[in-house]
Amino acid sequence: MSPQGFGREYRRRGRLSQDGGIGVIKGATYWGGDIMAKLKIYGTPTSPPTRVARVAAHEFGHDFELVQMAWRVTPDELFELNPGGRVPTLVHGDVTIWDSRQIWAYIEALPDSKPHKFLRPLDGPHRWRESNAVTLAYEMMSGTMVVRGMAEDPPIEDHPYLERNLARRDHALRALDEMSAEGWMVDPKTFGLAEAVMICGTDALVGREVIDIHDYPYLAGIRMRYETRKSLADTKGEYYPGQRGGMPAP
Repeated sequence: MSPQGFGREYRRRGRLSQDGGIGVIKGATYWGGDIMAKLKIYGTPTSPPTRVARVAAHEFGHDFELVQMAWRVTPDELFELNPGGRVPTLVHGDVTIWDSRQIWAYIEALPDSKPHKFLRPLDGPHRWRESNAVTLAYEMMSGTMVVRGMAEDPPIEDHPYLERNLARRDHALRALDEMSAEGWMVDPKTFGLAEAVMICGTDALVGREVIDIHDYPYLAGIRMRYETRKSLADTKGEYYPGQRGGMPAP
């Protein structure tokens, strides 16, 4: 069942067991309407997509456990958890989700989610603008990961695929900056997935000294506006030049 379908099914059946009984909705068990299972997010503290999932848990008022899993250290275990071999992965009772965008949607749809003030729903009036911004932010992160991988020993310094991914990263950043020229990405009064993905991705680029964020002045302004938001401040990893991906925190 999709995350959105999960929420609709819950609402269709009504509040389960208001007298304290047990109810089950394919993949999660409820007692008196409360989810019993704890959210477990597998990944590393410096993985931007993993951070997106952690931000989602914060924003919707859920406790969660970050279970460190890095492809360089435990590749077999990671493939067993996620056949795609990537993080993050969310495990919630019998439900497993492999993509940070879908993790956000799933957590939003949970019946006991309590969204923080001014948090924008995915299916709101700006959903398609948000969808484009989110796509660009993930393209930025995807291109960055390829470029970083090709820089490792033995480095690949001249290859069409390298140039292509550098261009993907830079064009996505420039387009996001242009989208934000009015001082906001999706809606001036709310925060949502688009801002979260952009900030998680650019925090890594800035911390690893890959980009100068002041080359993207509108994005810099949005980052400054939200840098003290609790979900972002509490999940920010430690980044430094030359940092390798796929490694657990010390």
